[in-house]
Amino acid sequence: MNYIQHFTRLLQTSTEDFIWATQQIPAEKLYSVSPRRPDSWSVARNILHLQFQEEQVVLPNMRLWLPERTDYARKDNQLISQYASFEALVQDEEVVWLQHPAVETLLQSFQANRILQITLLSQIPATAWEETRPTVWGTVTLRWTVTKTYQHTAEHINDVLKPALYWTGLSITN
Repeated sequence: MNYIQHFTRLLQTSTEDFIWATQQIPAEKLYSVSPRRPDSWSVARNILHLQFQEEQVVLPNMRLWLPERTDYARKDNQLISQYASFEALVQDEEVVWLQHPAVETLLQSFQANRILQITLLSQIPATAWEETRPTVWGTVTLRWTVTKTYQHTAEHINDVLKPALYWTGLSITN
């Protein structure tokens, strides 16, 4: 299998699918929580979470498989990351959420980060896909990392489409 082509397609289509899903929610409902799922996040919170994770986790971890470069801080084949734990990441994400970022800005940033990820795929040697690296998820392969990125996006597409279908008024017509 050509992983570069395969994952490029998955990342491109899941980006488009996520953005499309968010557009199914009326603007006045973006920050509301579904009464059917009161413990869930609003669509806006899902957007922030996915954007933040892509920028702060996915991109730095994908860079671990790049050939040695001087423009990324490395120590013992690991990026020097500000996130040693998910707890710190969650706390920082919450701080950003409390600043009420604009949904459109978050979606633009998400899309820009995906373009960077797809660009990185073409820069990583084909032999690197099954090499393991210590990441925020543990010691995993690049294939695992990009698969996790795709799965996480699909999860949030689902979380956005549920209220679009069952709460915001998209209805079945005869």
